Amino acid sequence: MAQTRCTFKVRGLDCPVEAAELRRALEGFPGVFDLGFDLPRGTMTVRYDPSATGPPALVGRVAEHAGMTAEAVGEPESGEAPTLSWWGRNGRLAATVASGLLLAVGMAASWSGRESWSRVAYALAAAAGSLDLLPRALRALRDRRLDIHVLMALAVAGAAWLGQWDEAATVAFLFGLSDLLETMSLEHARRSIRRLLEVAPETAELVGEGGQVRIVPAADLRTGDLVRVRAGERVPIDGTVVEGRSGVDQKSVTGESVPIVRGPGDRVYAGTVNGEGSLEVRASGPLGESVVTRLMERVRAAQAGRAPVQRSVERFAAVYTPAVVGVSLATALGGPLARLGMGLTPDWADWFGRSLIVLVAACPCALVIATPVALVSAMAAAARRGVLVKGGQFLEAIGRLKVLAFDKTGTLTRGEPAVVDVVAAEGNAGDDVLRIAAALGDRGGHVLGRAIARHARHLRLDVPPADEYQAVPGLGATGRVDAQRYHMGSHRYIDESGQCEAGFHERLALADGPGTSVALTDGRRPMGWITLADEPRPEAAAVLAELRGLGIVPVMLTGDNQATAAAIAALLGMVELRAGLLPGAKADMIAELEATRGPTGMVGDGVNDAPALAAARVGVAMGGISSAAALETADVVLMADDLTALPWLVRHGRATLARIRQNIALSLGTKAIVLVLALFGMASLRMAVITDVGTSLLVTVNALRLLRAGDRR
Repeated sequence: MAQTRCTFKVRGLDCPVEAAELRRALEGFPGVFDLGFDLPRGTMTVRYDPSATGPPALVGRVAEHAGMTAEAVGEPESGEAPTLSWWGRNGRLAATVASGLLLAVGMAASWSGRESWSRVAYALAAAAGSLDLLPRALRALRDRRLDIHVLMALAVAGAAWLGQWDEAATVAFLFGLSDLLETMSLEHARRSIRRLLEVAPETAELVGEGGQVRIVPAADLRTGDLVRVRAGERVPIDGTVVEGRSGVDQKSVTGESVPIVRGPGDRVYAGTVNGEGSLEVRASGPLGESVVTRLMERVRAAQAGRAPVQRSVERFAAVYTPAVVGVSLATALGGPLARLGMGLTPDWADWFGRSLIVLVAACPCALVIATPVALVSAMAAAARRGVLVKGGQFLEAIGRLKVLAFDKTGTLTRGEPAVVDVVAAEGNAGDDVLRIAAALGDRGGHVLGRAIARHARHLRLDVPPADEYQAVPGLGATGRVDAQRYHMGSHRYIDESGQCEAGFHERLALADGPGTSVALTDGRRPMGWITLADEPRPEAAAVLAELRGLGIVPVMLTGDNQATAAAIAALLGMVELRAGLLPGAKADMIAELEATRGPTGMVGDGVNDAPALAAARVGVAMGGISSAAALETADVVLMADDLTALPWLVRHGRATLARIRQNIALSLGTKAIVLVLALFGMASLRMAVITDVGTSLLVTVNALRLLRAGDRR
């Protein structure tokens, strides 16, 4: 049986709710085998039998049964995301703003004693807030489903039936606002995917057969093309170095904290930064097959395949709504039929009245109001602590985490090399070694040289100027300080230049460990060496210990080598680590931890962390140092790069969950009492109204208690 795959742009595909509607519309449709959804791009992929159906039939089915507009576009090849319809972008915003303004007008009129004006304003606010809600609820009813939209519509209608127009308006406004915020969050995520390509340059210097060089679009490069990469430029394509030697900063792709020397035969990646030397690179394939492009695809796949994070009220609605409708129908029909079976008068009117009381008493206004208030209060408290949470569902998910994975470079560590040791050879002083090395480092652009100069000034050493400075790409540098020529660089550099001695060679070899050693000579013999390494953040060890105390297992995921990762893990007291991971492998590890250990979050800062952030139950980015891709992909941002906010956030998420559960229990408990009384004819509509209003006030006050969490430090 032939199978064809087609991709559709779907207007209004913003969240898992719409994806579920599309799945219900198309699953079981003749010829359809499989469906896939990419929410950040707003696309749906359908695998089908072309002899049984085709794009026109599928588009019609989506419009008729899901109420959305689809357009067949084939397999998308560009990073462009579909735009929302006018209603998706502007209509929801206009309706939500109108609903909020009318709600404010109604409150002002009520406070001034103009009740008739307030009722009109509240009614209009409820209508504006329901413009998007009611069509979804009607589609759900047409498909014989009782979902979150039916629950919200029931809350609005129940409040209006009781004459509680202020509650009806508040419910409609809050639900519309949360839906709008979710849509805007998805728009940001779509832009972040396109930003992933910003790490690779748009143009490249193509070297022709005669040695002539011309500028071409990087996207036009093909396998075998020779590309020149000048010092300080980004590598435009994946390939192999054929000429030149230079330190290449691969942090964005591999996560290594210091530049890696690359020479003939070594592989380099698009988007990495060339250091101080010029390189000629033979392209191993087109840009579409590069690591950074595959990284982009992994982010898309991870975001599309991630299990949807649901709000508690959505899970509750799936059970509560059908249960309430079922009890109401059973009351309206069961009582009369039972009396009829016993030979008594059915008394349909009495039991219908009782069923109405059941519906009114079960009206979920208290729950629907209190849950958004709890989430908004919790998010506001988090913002005061410098933590940006992009949606209430992520705050709830944080409270359920069992494992928290951390990137190493820039997250658990400072993200830049620092001097950790200065060793002087016999007859030399450590301060002299550091002072002269700092003079040479000042003149060059290498990250290690700048770190040495920064450390020397921190110690208030007098750093002299260096003359006749010359970089030796991939090896080191030479220059004249105080009329004396010095050489600084790798052990290999001073060895090949004939300035190393047997004893020094052995000492430096024995000292080889985590970090990078830079040797210094006076032109004849070695003077000593300086070791640099990426240091842990000062608060990291205490934060990890606190997380373990909360029952969360911290795991390090890094692209750096095993020795360096193990050294940092030992300093931080971490037991579990995975080293040498490329970006895709990090995302795979998140999926493995999720499957074997439970809900897993990810904390990272770089482009290479984006797939793992997207795949995790909750992605957390460091606000000040993170790449644009990490910031947009993450669900939570630590604005001050302060890891100490993480344990507080976990406790805050758990407190939010507890408050929501308390509200659900309180709401259900009071309504259960009224329901039982209604079934026995001992409750009235007035009692149902008083119970509903009182419970709404009680759970709202309980939810607002979360605001105080932001003030505790």
